[in-house]
Amino acid sequence: MQPERAHERSAFGLRLPKASHPTLRRLKGLDSPRAQGHKTWNAGWLLIDYLQRQSLAQRLRVLDAGCGWGLCGIYCAQSLNACVTAADIDPRVFPYLALHAELNEVEITMRELAFEQMDSTLLAQQDLVVGADICFRENMVEPVLHLVERALKAGVPRLAIADPGRPSFRSLSSYCIDEFAARTISWSVEEPLIEWPGQRPILRGQLLLWGKWSILSPA
Repeated sequence: MQPERAHERSAFGLRLPKASHPTLRRLKGLDSPRAQGHKTWNAGWLLIDYLQRQSLAQRLRVLDAGCGWGLCGIYCAQSLNACVTAADIDPRVFPYLALHAELNEVEITMRELAFEQMDSTLLAQQDLVVGADICFRENMVEPVLHLVERALKAGVPRLAIADPGRPSFRSLSSYCIDEFAARTISWSVEEPLIEWPGQRPILRGQLLLWGKWSILSPA
């Protein structure tokens, strides 16, 4: 094993730094992200697993909204050769995103934007909008809802948001189903980062979807 690989692990074909990775350790010793962007979140694995099972075209234009460390966008850039814009309200997440992008040899455009600042001009340029764990409190329902509304009005053909199934996400989903003909599905995947043999824990959650998707239930 190459020395640098001793500080890495992998999931869904992505190279990920372990806690022992020198750059990750250095970043965590600096000013940490403050808007929940301090680690990877499990709903991201649900979303990546779902995208992996779709028959998506190459070179899509993708917006990773509320990107955090950006693994969903990085997965799209790596597996779909997508042109990815990763947007987050907290610029402190971008060094972590840059580390993951460098490990996976992809280029990501990073933009410091709140949901309210992701405007129609930006959205009209996208083929797919994704988000994972972005509606984690009740006060997030309205800004995420308005983002979905702007995306649909701008003509974004596909949208996918993943969440463990919090009450705030259920509120968002209920409105989107009633007003925008969206749908929700349950999704599950083995936890990808457990490093011991045997049955891995199962991660479960919900996906809020709009547009044409080829698979609507787990295999």
